[in-house]
Amino acid sequence: MGDNAVEAAAATAATVAERVDDFQSPAWRNRKRHFLVLSSAGKPIYSRYGDEAQMSTLMSATQAIISTFADMSDPVRSMVVGNYTLVFHTSGPLYLLAASDRGDPEELLRSELRLLHSQVVSILTAAQLTKIFEQRSSFDLRQLLGGTQGIIDQLIDRMDADLGFTLGSLDTLWMRYRLRERIGKTLLRQRSKPVLYAMVVADMKLVALVRPRKHSLHPADLHLLFSMVASKAFVNGGEHWTPVCFPRFNDQGFLHVYVSYITPHAALVLVSADRDSFFLMTKYRQLVCDDLAADGSLQRLDDAAAQCALRPSELGPHTGILLQLYYKHKTLVQHFGTRFADSVDHDHKLRIINTYKRLRLHMAARASSSSSSSSAHGPLRIVYFQSSTDTVLAWQSSSFELFAAFPPATDVTAMIRLVNAVLDWIRNEEDHLFVINSPSY
Repeated sequence: MGDNAVEAAAATAATVAERVDDFQSPAWRNRKRHFLVLSSAGKPIYSRYGDEAQMSTLMSATQAIISTFADMSDPVRSMVVGNYTLVFHTSGPLYLLAASDRGDPEELLRSELRLLHSQVVSILTAAQLTKIFEQRSSFDLRQLLGGTQGIIDQLIDRMDADLGFTLGSLDTLWMRYRLRERIGKTLLRQRSKPVLYAMVVADMKLVALVRPRKHSLHPADLHLLFSMVASKAFVNGGEHWTPVCFPRFNDQGFLHVYVSYITPHAALVLVSADRDSFFLMTKYRQLVCDDLAADGSLQRLDDAAAQCALRPSELGPHTGILLQLYYKHKTLVQHFGTRFADSVDHDHKLRIINTYKRLRLHMAARASSSSSSSSAHGPLRIVYFQSSTDTVLAWQSSSFELFAAFPPATDVTAMIRLVNAVLDWIRNEEDHLFVINSPSY
């Protein structure tokens, strides 16, 4: 970035900070993280906090920053303004900004902006976005996003509090293998032709899946789908039939998604290419429910779903010391995470998750550096970080990723010994922890 670009950025950033102070409340400014979406014309589209309609000055300033660097053929990626790290992402007619004063790494914020962009695309499709702004660059996109802000808000909050988005894998619900197999076979047996994918989902955790033999949905698309299913609009009951774009599958068009909670804690999610198949989906739901209810499987499903996640103490003997643990099965592209120990409050949970993310980025950077240079240092396999509130261990291998949190000043040898015992437990419980051999057609 040249000297002129740096000077222009500093001047524009100062203007942004000044206007925010003028037009935003102290409560808004005290938020640790902000996410904004605007059009390339500077029109407000979305803000995680506050009323985006009152942020036209801030949105215009953001648009000016991005446009200034674009005119210099030097796209702006990030900058630091006071305590805030600002990260920019542009895609077609949409501009996105993340601001954090927690010291979040640029790579992390950028990956979250990409997912936020995908969320907007999932509601409208990339083709529709392009067409709208080609016809009218000053169009107010909020007209088409009405009623979806809660879904976008929840996605942003979950990205902060859940490692699963960073891992790029699907969360799975611990369940007895025979019950999972029973549910999967029922989904396949009752399937009619319009059903492309059939899933049972509980609290954003995959329970069972039926899919085409030659096709599968990308985990990033399923994250967006599961986040939508877990939103209040869907949890409140009833049957829902809505068009959804899966950006990694095809960002130019819609598939149609049926969602209905078949127990208080578990939802049936069906994906179809036929927009007129709602009544077939309703019939399929009834057939599945009747089939599972016949031998009590529906109640056992709800009992398992109500547990949400395992406690750290359930991962084998002597694991009560654990504060929390995540494990990713690389081959299956699935993971599970335990609950946090009762002693861990909300802010402490966020700090632990943030430490996991930082260690993972650090290990990835080291692996990339090792593979692209003649450095004598190989990739990091085990890393730990100690603070006054906890000790966090990260472990990477060719087959798994593991992240675990312990009380502060826990002996490293003791941590590794305990984690090895947990790995043995996971190998023995693999059939119950993960969705293995999903039925296909």
